[in-house]
Amino acid sequence: MPNRCTYGGVYASLMFCKGKTVLPGLRNRLYFIPKAWIVSWPTLRPVAGDMVSTFSIYDGSFTLAADKKWMYIDIIDNKGKLESESQGDKPSRTFLNKLSVVHPETDELASSFCRQANSDDFVYLVQRRNGKFRVLGNQMFETDTKPKQDSGEGVSGDFGTTIEIEVTDECPAPYYFGTIETVDGDIEIDPITGEITSDETHGQ
Repeated sequence: MPNRCTYGGVYASLMFCKGKTVLPGLRNRLYFIPKAWIVSWPTLRPVAGDMVSTFSIYDGSFTLAADKKWMYIDIIDNKGKLESESQGDKPSRTFLNKLSVVHPETDELASSFCRQANSDDFVYLVQRRNGKFRVLGNQMFETDTKPKQDSGEGVSGDFGTTIEIEVTDECPAPYYFGTIETVDGDIEIDPITGEITSDETHGQ
């Protein structure tokens, strides 16, 4: 029997220019929203055409239910990281996207978030140090949020609320260049750099 499958792989060289600085880490604010508050989703660009760099990008913006907004969690600098790793067997391999961040408080509000998030399904937006936002959460798989609190000990022990997030996705934490409608105003993102271009919360 002839092979009627058409090979659809499109690749490009992964070049790195000497002298370029790559900044590790995350910026200090994590955005989140219950998945139930999302009315429609942006579209993950298909693996098609020759624009290889776009295969990991969401097109469009999240549409939220009436009066619903993205909320945020302030996180401690240099204590968070984003990871993506392949999982499963061919032809059903996916990616396990993982995020770990630390909020400095263990007060009533932080504890109340933990109580609800422990069994809810969220979507998160995290901003890399280079300014670009990435998404944890999708329509196909449930997001698992595991909070942990530590009061700390002595005068310099670890403390705060650690939030461990895991979700299966077909892509390593996709990039997002859409609008973020937050409780303090809308945030617009530059579609090229990923940096915030207008932020009503800070007057940028």
